[in-house]
Amino acid sequence: MNLKKGLVVGIGALLLLGGTYQIQTAHAADNPQTVVAKEHKGKKFEKLSKYQEQIHQVNQLREERLDLKKQMVEKKDQLIDLFLTAKKSGNKEALKQVKESKKQLKTKNGELKALLTKGKDERKALKEAVKAGDATEQFNKVIAVQKQVNEKMKEQLALLDQMLASLK
Repeated sequence: MNLKKGLVVGIGALLLLGGTYQIQTAHAADNPQTVVAKEHKGKKFEKLSKYQEQIHQVNQLREERLDLKKQMVEKKDQLIDLFLTAKKSGNKEALKQVKESKKQLKTKNGELKALLTKGKDERKALKEAVKAGDATEQFNKVIAVQKQVNEKMKEQLALLDQMLASLK
């Protein structure tokens, strides 16, 4: 008997919610603000169409950065295994070389962090410049920072390669 009551109450609740949803969607269709929002988005994409090449270049640099990041993760994973093996075997000379490279890597990480913060600020300024209508110079700044970030990551990969070579 309790199951039947629960089923009836559940169906009733669904009917009430369905009716409420229908009223809200009907009201939203009559609302002229949704049309204004669609027109606004059209203008935004119209402004961005001027900078299509720069957008593609920024996206390509982002893809490169993500590939570099993936390589770094793979090398760090290998490094952990080799480090533990060297630690167990007592290879102190290799561990000293790794320690020196690790210090260099730490400084590179600080430099990279500063560049990433600068890139974030440049992207915020880019957003404002696109709203204003002239973002060519700002796109060039964003692209330059992205290139610097990728170069810094390549330097880090070289250090990781050096650390891997010293542990092998």
